[in-house]
Amino acid sequence: MTATQLLADTFNETRNITRFYLSKLKEKDPLQVFTVNGVRLNSAYWLTAHLAWAEHFLLLQGTGSTVALPEFLKDYGISSNGEVPADAPDYKTILHTLNSQHEIALQHLLSLSDEALQQPNPLGITFGTSNTVKMVIQHAIRHEGTHAGHIGWLCKLHGVATL
Repeated sequence: MTATQLLADTFNETRNITRFYLSKLKEKDPLQVFTVNGVRLNSAYWLTAHLAWAEHFLLLQGTGSTVALPEFLKDYGISSNGEVPADAPDYKTILHTLNSQHEIALQHLLSLSDEALQQPNPLGITFGTSNTVKMVIQHAIRHEGTHAGHIGWLCKLHGVATL
C-alpha cells in the first residue's frame, strides 16, 4: 500500500464515522441549534455543509485539483459564522454534495504519487512546521474527526443513542 493509499483510506474511514453519526440524526431537524453553557453550537446542517466545503478546500484545492467548488458551499468556509443562509439548498442536497465531493476527492487523492505528497501544498498553508501536500491531507483527517465528534455530541443532545 502506498502512503497516498493509506492517507485516502484513513480519510475514508474517518468519513465513515461522520456518516454513522449523521445517519443517527436522519429523523431530527438538521437546522436545530443547541446552546450549551451559553455557547451556541453549530447545527447538523452547517456541520455537513462545512465538511463538504473543507473536503473540497483541503483535499482538492490543497492537493492541486482544479475541480470547481459548488457555489453554495462558499458560505461554510473558515470565516463562516455558523449560520445557514436563507437561500441555502435543502439538507438532502447538502448530504448529496457531501457524498459527491468525497468521491471526487478520493479519486483525486488516489491519483497522487507518494512523491507529490512531499511537495509544498498549493494553498501555501503551513501546519506546525510543514507546508506539504501530505500535511494538508493529514489536517483534513484531523478536521473531519473533530467535526465527527461534534456531530456525535449532537446525537446525544437530540437524545439519540449511538451505541
